Amino acid sequence: MRTKALLLAAAFAAAGVATSMAQVYSVNAVGYVNVTLKGGFNLVSNPLNAADNTIGNVFKNMTGGVPGGTTVYKFVNGNFVNAVYDDLDNFYAPADAAATTVVPGEGVFVFIPGTADKTLTFVGEVVQGATSTPIPRGFSIKSSVVPQAGKPDDFGLVGTGGDTLYRYNTTTKQYDNYVFDDLDNVWNPALPVINVGEAFFFFRVGPATNWTRTFSVNG
Repeated sequence: MRTKALLLAAAFAAAGVATSMAQVYSVNAVGYVNVTLKGGFNLVSNPLNAADNTIGNVFKNMTGGVPGGTTVYKFVNGNFVNAVYDDLDNFYAPADAAATTVVPGEGVFVFIPGTADKTLTFVGEVVQGATSTPIPRGFSIKSSVVPQAGKPDDFGLVGTGGDTLYRYNTTTKQYDNYVFDDLDNVWNPALPVINVGEAFFFFRVGPATNWTRTFSVNG
């Protein structure tokens, strides 16, 4: 419970520069993405639509195996659902948390015990066509539905006055925050490039909305 409280409280922090890293190995409709996870907490997206998008499946492909105690936290209705990896039985538990889905456009915290980096490999399809990612009022964890690095507003994320994007820093364990100024109609400061496989906290001031985009690997 203390860890969950700290994660929730962290959404209000502001400092640092994010250092999430990813490398895309395929630009076809089906491919894979490698994401580097640091020891400690990482704010991660699922960049590809897999046949099975559950936590138990999506977060199991790590170089050298998943370290025991690795924990995936999904923010659901204002609280975190967490699944912990049991390296003796080689699965995430409890079963209901492991069965929670993480689809492109969403994101989770992944905690890696120790200080060593781990490479997490995602396998699946690039989401194409017209997409719509729900943005609820209040806090949520979001990401680009397409595995493409860039600024969220360049990809169609529209802000309203007071909306805030929080980008997690795996080095300082704090956040850099970006607030939408509805007087000048700009983000202050300007939104950063969000890497492939990276997610961010988003605070929506107004009513729930949708982040829409149309994408094709051929166009």
